Amino acid sequence: MNKNMIPNFLTLSNGICGFLAIILAANKFFTYASIFIILSVLADRYDGIVARKLNVDGPLGKELDSICDVISFGAAPSFLVFTKVQSESNFFVLTIITLVFCAIYVACGAYRLARFNITTMVDGYYQGVPITTCGLGLAILSLEFVKLPNIALIILTAIFGYLMVSKIKIKKI
Repeated sequence: MNKNMIPNFLTLSNGICGFLAIILAANKFFTYASIFIILSVLADRYDGIVARKLNVDGPLGKELDSICDVISFGAAPSFLVFTKVQSESNFFVLTIITLVFCAIYVACGAYRLARFNITTMVDGYYQGVPITTCGLGLAILSLEFVKLPNIALIILTAIFGYLMVSKIKIKKI
């Protein structure tokens, strides 16, 4: 196996876990969907580390990582929140509000990743909260044993979207 493929395999595993989370959420398996988003975090954490260790990091891996991150930490958690709220509420206006906030969340995540890809780190800090952190937060808050009111989950989705595009400085770990 070509060593260039190892980090890309981890990156694609991230995206596949995100896709599976969407399918699971669509079928109302919310806890399993959350678990697959959490697994995406692990794959995302190690793809860059492995690429640097093998000295094979490059622009293809960076772009592939962003595409998979939009799936796993943008679309998947957003869809999870939407389907969870929709399944627990018959109130049409709440469904529309949830849909709007979830769509904004995905757009903010994509924007944050695009901004990250074209800017350089200043003094060891990135701008905005990483999409991985926000997606993980929504996944944890969507676990079945976390009893959070739907309105709180919707508001937190909007807040996480804002935090990704904010000017908050986050120190690189």
